[in-house]
Amino acid sequence: MGATDLLKPVIERQFSGTIHFGRVTVKPGKPTTFATIPYSVGGYETTKYVFALPGNPASALVTFHLFVIPALRKLGGWPVELCQLPRVAVTVRISNSAVTLILNCLQIQNVMKLDFRTEFHRVVIRTSKEGLKAYSTGGQRSSNVASLSGANGLVVLPNRKANGPGTVEVGTLLEAVLIGEIQM
Repeated sequence: MGATDLLKPVIERQFSGTIHFGRVTVKPGKPTTFATIPYSVGGYETTKYVFALPGNPASALVTFHLFVIPALRKLGGWPVELCQLPRVAVTVRISNSAVTLILNCLQIQNVMKLDFRTEFHRVVIRTSKEGLKAYSTGGQRSSNVASLSGANGLVVLPNRKANGPGTVEVGTLLEAVLIGEIQM
């Protein structure tokens, strides 16, 4: 992202491509890019689709699930209503093993800070008698590969609005994107 991002100029200048978006308002994954490049083979004109995902592992994983999988499904002929990954309602929890990490990261007890971007928080979703529970996988830095281990969902933390609440309490019912099988 920034001056060292050479991909966008190459797509535009060398391949006559069109950048459809070069930044997104999601966390992690801000520098995600989507472009199209015209392509001719044997007199047949077509279009190549290009996704440029962020360099940090967690950012790349999140944006792959949010943007690339739905695009591949659409290109594969799936019905539009099935292209997005399924979303379910979950109650947000902090697992005992991750409490210290998260509390240090958030510096607030029993709440999750909201960002001005929509955040996709890596979680493990488990069934319980009370419904689906989502347990944080720990620190959520985009470079934190450990937060990917065992994650089967992404809790959608709404973007913080001006003059709106800055946190969501643990125990709140939120939406989660399923990226794996729900644990029993």
